[in-house]
Amino acid sequence: MKTLLEENHDLPLVRVQVALATGAADEPEDRDGLTNFATELLARGAAGKTRAQLDAAFDALGAGLEIVTDLDGAYFELTVLKSKLDAALALLGGVLARPDFPPDEADKLKREIKAQLDEMRDDDGSLARRFFQRAMFGAHPYGRTVVGTERSLDALTLDEARAWHARAVRRGNLLIGFAGDLDQREADAAVQRHFAAIPDGGAPAVHYPPPPPVRGSRLTIVDKPDRTQSQILFGQPAPAWGEPDFWPLHVAVTAFGGTFTARLMNEVRSKRGLSYGASARIGRGRGRKALVAHVFPSLEQTAETLDLVLGLWRDWVEGGITAEELAFAQGYLASSFAFNLATPEDRLELRAAVEIAGLDGNYAAEYPERVRAVTLDDTRRVMRQHLSPRELEICIVSTAAELRPLLEAAQLTEGHRVEVVPFDSF
Repeated sequence: MKTLLEENHDLPLVRVQVALATGAADEPEDRDGLTNFATELLARGAAGKTRAQLDAAFDALGAGLEIVTDLDGAYFELTVLKSKLDAALALLGGVLARPDFPPDEADKLKREIKAQLDEMRDDDGSLARRFFQRAMFGAHPYGRTVVGTERSLDALTLDEARAWHARAVRRGNLLIGFAGDLDQREADAAVQRHFAAIPDGGAPAVHYPPPPPVRGSRLTIVDKPDRTQSQILFGQPAPAWGEPDFWPLHVAVTAFGGTFTARLMNEVRSKRGLSYGASARIGRGRGRKALVAHVFPSLEQTAETLDLVLGLWRDWVEGGITAEELAFAQGYLASSFAFNLATPEDRLELRAAVEIAGLDGNYAAEYPERVRAVTLDDTRRVMRQHLSPRELEICIVSTAAELRPLLEAAQLTEGHRVEVVPFDSF
């Protein structure tokens, strides 16, 4: 098991993060939500303690256990007084090494996750991200949903959760991190005391294929009744985090939509007031994710906003960024990166993400230099290679009966494959 440590002795507190390099993208087909289901179930009965007993034991230590799953990994996190660290790690070690998989808790958990799905359907931003991801990646592992669907949840079994645990919770697949009032000797000793029962074994082999290429432009309208605002996401597949082409595109995207004064924000909000926010970013993880831009105008102004942002995207891709935009983006990124390292917890979180993604351990130290080394020619080369205004994935959450006539009147459906899908169709 690999151990990460960020020492800080200002306060007698320790942040613990146990990361598994197995996420929702590693699940078998038609088993969406398995990782989230299995990890949550680990803490609902383990080492002979019921869920209520585990919750009470963590509460007594002032150390609530948080479990987070994403496409690339699963994370068990808690913060505790140093004097209570051994007791908290003993509980966490039991959760990871000796789960009981109680059937009644499994049924209850499924009901709770289905309630989360209802909450997602109520949140238009979450809906837009889910449908954009599904449209962009399709059957690719990154097209899956972390929490699952009602159908996939109904199909999950305790045996599958046990098999997931046997496959994923192995020493070679664990990254145990500490931030706070601990030194290396204490950290190593704590790992040996409390995680020795985890079996040997390496990380499951992971290979993500490239995402499917976008063929032409597709406009997906996620039809939700009674909307007064539209959520618009649009973008294309991007280089993977840390690849050579990532760095020039990272700088170029920052110039386009990564700051409050970037081109996208300036044109959409500052000049026209069409959307409170306007942003663009590149997803980060083990494989190639998406470059995605986001705006959220009123329904009445959606056609005007879409026409504007697609034109801005076209001008940006075909014309590139200016020397002034390059210099500003480089200075902003190199200077603001320090805020990602401001606390021991921040540094631990970044180091864990870098490890899970398989990047060089010098990522943080080299970041400012890599950003400043980007040239104007570099940005134009990668934008020509990876981006096209004619091959966009566009997703809008709105009310189709009201929005579509507006888009058609503005001739914004021409040149796009238009699909209308119900908002609750996942």
